[in-house]
Amino acid sequence: MNITAQQIYDECGESAALILIDGEKAAKITGIAPFQASKKGDLVFVPDMKALEQVLEQGVSTIVISKKILEKASELASDVGILVSANLGYSHAKIKQKYGDHDDARTGWPPVHPSAIVHERVDLPKDVVLGPNVVIEQGVLLGEGCQIMANVVIQHDAVIGKGVTIHPGTIIGWECKIGDQCLILSNTVIGGEGFGYAQDQYFNHHRIPQTGNVEIGDKVTIGANCTIDRATYGSTMIGDGCIFDNICHVAHNVTMGKNCIIISGFLCGGSCTIGDRVVASGNTMIKDHVNICNDVYLMHRAGVVKDITEPGMYAGGPVLPMKEYTKNRAIYNRLGELRQQVMRLERAFK
Repeated sequence: MNITAQQIYDECGESAALILIDGEKAAKITGIAPFQASKKGDLVFVPDMKALEQVLEQGVSTIVISKKILEKASELASDVGILVSANLGYSHAKIKQKYGDHDDARTGWPPVHPSAIVHERVDLPKDVVLGPNVVIEQGVLLGEGCQIMANVVIQHDAVIGKGVTIHPGTIIGWECKIGDQCLILSNTVIGGEGFGYAQDQYFNHHRIPQTGNVEIGDKVTIGANCTIDRATYGSTMIGDGCIFDNICHVAHNVTMGKNCIIISGFLCGGSCTIGDRVVASGNTMIKDHVNICNDVYLMHRAGVVKDITEPGMYAGGPVLPMKEYTKNRAIYNRLGELRQQVMRLERAFK
């Protein structure tokens, strides 16, 4: 990396929420670092005054700050490039994506590894990258700019959008659809068999074929070791912009809206409908056939067993509105004390 503060401002500007450049505009940047371990030549994202004082002691090239500390930064750091952001986290994401991201195509072998198995009727875009032992079955459509890493299997008639990166060991099931600019991490299974069985009079289990698919929107991230099951009929659907942590499960026929945040340990039963911008914290569990409206936050290992129809924060299992949950937790934490009070009252009335 060899760039100046002015170049970053010119190239990113409003697209990275940068609103102003100050200080040493010609400051040369050779890397991006956290404020805790910055050094000369680094660009650093500075969240507050304490961090500003620390990075100036350590020596940096350029800082990205919020407007609220601009006046102080201008006083203390006249020899440092100063980029002012309207949204520091957003600027961090966009600038590091552009200048500091890992190049997944940097493998050391040809773009299409000799061991990759591609069906003869599949047309590969010129800029696609296929790692060792990738399997691409018949009827697959691959978009431009895809990077498919080692040991990925894409089954027949799947559709993969443009600019999709799929990490090693992942399986994309037959006839599933992945939107543009998605990121799918290692050992994830999209479009595996949904869990559908019927029992006879002897409680023997009889498989109900799952002949639907999974459809994933644009700019979705699916973490490592996740499973999203194909529908019995129709589609299991994940909306645009959703982000999944590692080790999450979505069962068959679930419909999830846009821009949801799903944290590790999430388990969702089949045929649920989840709205837009739903946030599920770690170990959230949702019973099958439950509907959740837009703008719901599920906290503290939430267990959802019935529909949620009002936006807001819910917690516990079964879930309660956050205000009620907090009140009940406070009482629970005093149970020992309350028991002693009840025993004293019993003795007083004997």
